[in-house]
Amino acid sequence: MTRPLPSDGQEQPAGTRPLASRRERVKVARKWAYLISSTIYLPLSHDQIERELLGLLDRLLEALAGDRPGTESAAEVGAELVRLHCVGKTSLQCTVDVLATALLAPSGSRPADRFPERVARLLGALASGYAEAIRSEAVEQRDTSDQALLNAVRESQREWRTSEAQLDEIFLVSPSGIAVTGPDGRLVRTNPALHRILDRTSNEVADGNLFEFVHETDRPLLRDGYRDLGDGKIERLRSRPRFVTKDGDLFQATLTASLLRGSQGYVTIVADDAELMLLQNQLRHQLLHDMLTGLPNRQFFSTHLEHVLHLPNPATLYHVDLDGLSLVTDGLGRKTGDSLLRTAADRLRSVVAGENAMVARFESGKFGILIEKSANTPDVATMIERINETLTEPIYIDDKGLAVTASFGVVEDLPRNVEPAELLRSADLAMRRAKNMGPGRWIRYDPVRDGRARETIGLVAAMPGAWENGELSIGYQPLVRLADGEIAGAEARLRWEHPELGLLPRERYVELAEHTALTGALGAWLVKRGWTDQAAGDLPLLVPLTPKQLADPRPAEAIREILDSAAPAPGRLWLGLPSGALLADGHEIAGNARVLADRGIDLVLLDFGVTPGELTLLEDIPVRAVRLGSRLVRHAVDEDSMVLAGAKTMIALIRQAGITVLAGDLETREQARWWQLAGVELGTGPLFTGDKGLGTDIGSLIGGGQAGPSRGR
Repeated sequence: MTRPLPSDGQEQPAGTRPLASRRERVKVARKWAYLISSTIYLPLSHDQIERELLGLLDRLLEALAGDRPGTESAAEVGAELVRLHCVGKTSLQCTVDVLATALLAPSGSRPADRFPERVARLLGALASGYAEAIRSEAVEQRDTSDQALLNAVRESQREWRTSEAQLDEIFLVSPSGIAVTGPDGRLVRTNPALHRILDRTSNEVADGNLFEFVHETDRPLLRDGYRDLGDGKIERLRSRPRFVTKDGDLFQATLTASLLRGSQGYVTIVADDAELMLLQNQLRHQLLHDMLTGLPNRQFFSTHLEHVLHLPNPATLYHVDLDGLSLVTDGLGRKTGDSLLRTAADRLRSVVAGENAMVARFESGKFGILIEKSANTPDVATMIERINETLTEPIYIDDKGLAVTASFGVVEDLPRNVEPAELLRSADLAMRRAKNMGPGRWIRYDPVRDGRARETIGLVAAMPGAWENGELSIGYQPLVRLADGEIAGAEARLRWEHPELGLLPRERYVELAEHTALTGALGAWLVKRGWTDQAAGDLPLLVPLTPKQLADPRPAEAIREILDSAAPAPGRLWLGLPSGALLADGHEIAGNARVLADRGIDLVLLDFGVTPGELTLLEDIPVRAVRLGSRLVRHAVDEDSMVLAGAKTMIALIRQAGITVLAGDLETREQARWWQLAGVELGTGPLFTGDKGLGTDIGSLIGGGQAGPSRGR
């Protein structure tokens, strides 16, 4: 029976817990259901499995949200997985991987205080409950089997002479040890399984006493149990005494005894717990290690990092990401990529073998290395050089020589007053900056620079919630004719009014939003909302789109709906295409652009730099206008300079082709006048909007009127 979180039906505010929205939880539950279904056959439909796992996920999040981690509830979730028959060889590993990745993913909305430790405790309790449920189920099955054996023995006792053959068969084939004893524990009859468990021959057991094979400290309690059984105080004795082998080794076993009716003897069944202990050890190892490489996983590494922070010796943390792993996996297959990962893991271990160090695999090609410094520990540059030299030695897989390098983020001389999760995040941020510089590079953590990067990434992570809460809106700025100051149209742009930081610069979040799944939906919304707002106007509306928005089907669908519902008059809807994207890899975008142009949509090339390559685009794509790039527009020159003469020539060529030229981000009258002399027809920017920035009411823009330069400019 699943229990929904309080957030179902009404989402809690961002920042109270991870996976705050139901959409996020459903996504995690769907992935969980898919992976766990691949480990074992489940007698449920996929929708039923997904609903059950969503309920379990909600219970875990509820346990995680309390003042203390709800380990008891997490253990119940582990037991519930066993009840659902999720007991495949890797079912628990899949569960831990999915939940750890979801709960520990970098997020600006979750509590940071000792959060990884809370997650680790919760997942440990889940695994413990899972193992205990398996053990209980095995014990229950064994009890059922034992009870059947006991019943058979009782029946044999009552009809001893007629059923002796049946009793002999049970004794011979049972995997559990069986003994018939007298009231004092003397062994009357034993089976081969008991001889094997006690590590003795039948002759060594014959005429012996059961209590002789039990450790001396456990004998009194066991004797008391048999006495209670004989006195009728209990119907059945169940105990887990320690037995002693012939060599003196101890092992624990489960002992079940029952009174033989009609006699003063007992029937005893002994089952070795070694297999169950082996299973528990395997589950514990799976919880703390990566299955592919055998290295410690992130949870184990985080716990070790916290331990090292309490030691006096300085330590260095490396966040390692293999360069080009996706190329190997995509080009040569997952099997080859896995082989490369295993070899890379072995080589990382070999480089730090002489150090007091731990190497862990986080996910994909990402690893963590923690080195406790000694007098002989190399400096960071030397250590990284050794690692890359080792990784670049060819690895031959299926007769193909492969090699990789790695990018590194380094936190040196770890501060003792910072949580492990924060240190890992700092190393990750530094690694990302290194990776942007090219393969094989490394960067030390810079608190100032990486702090700004963390804030920006946090803003991007908060965009879905900001959109849902109404913080994201559309702003409009006028397109103004430079010749007379008349408004000739408007440009729709995304606008973020942050409750704490105020109105944010567009370039601060739009570029990083390109790397999220939200960018396509935002593009579609921008097109639909902008077109709806300007429906009553008769002047053009420019909607700039990013490269991923142009390739995403959602903005294309929004445009198709506009065209199908009411085809716009020629020249009313302009779509902005980034010139740089078309030059870099624009075949797909250019194809989409031609289709849109054929349907009556006018195209504008954005950030146009008047280079030969960009001029070639004007021949390949039917373009209505170009908007000059901000860097070019802000280039101040004298009116008699060669730059002005050259700009006039290039702009004249563009206009001869019937293409309108815009100048964006104009800030001063001098800039506007200069570009008007150069032949630019339309302008936008702060010069025409003043300190107010983007306007939120398109009616005041599209409705006509003048937008002369603001005062003080």
